[in-house]
Amino acid sequence: MSSKTFVRLCATAATLALTGLPAAPTFAYRMIQNTAVGRVSAGAAVTCSAPGGFTHWNIRNISWYLNTANQGSGKATAVQNAMASWTNVTSANHVLTYAGTTTSGWSTDGRNTLLWASGNGCTGSCLALTALVLQSGQVIVETDVTFNNNVTWTITGSNYDTESVAAHELGHTLGIHHTELTSTPSPTMKATYFGSGARSLETDDRSALQCSESRY
Repeated sequence: MSSKTFVRLCATAATLALTGLPAAPTFAYRMIQNTAVGRVSAGAAVTCSAPGGFTHWNIRNISWYLNTANQGSGKATAVQNAMASWTNVTSANHVLTYAGTTTSGWSTDGRNTLLWASGNGCTGSCLALTALVLQSGQVIVETDVTFNNNVTWTITGSNYDTESVAAHELGHTLGIHHTELTSTPSPTMKATYFGSGARSLETDDRSALQCSESRY
């Protein structure tokens, strides 16, 4: 097990950051609940039927841009593959589209951006962090993902695998929290990094996306 984490999201205000520390054993997918308006990187983990609802998109087509600065160069295929994993879920209709490169960064600017940087709240054991921009009603209108540029990123499946971490973070951008399932194979939304196995979604991940789409 790596000593790195993807994204931390606590029961009250956990951050959306992936690391590699051991996850607490529990049971199934959870959604992100945060009733704030504006830019957030944290939320409560709730079930699909939670009375307070959860963060979600009101559109199905979501365009993504890649900032190629730092280690972002050469990562287009990896992030497109991660987008396709979520787009191709049966009985789900979100479409994640690669819209090209950008110089945009970790800011609320109307553009969904994947970027590599040192900082942005993702340091130490954090591998990547997601920010959601929310409107009233927990509606997601923008999101960014920052990858920790202080660790080495690959596209080969070895540590740290860009496609695997991107697939995990894109789950957060769709309103999905960390899973509480501890069985094998591990879901992509497991809280800790477990290598290239996170490239492929499991039933738990697909069910979370289908839950998200129930908000339409």
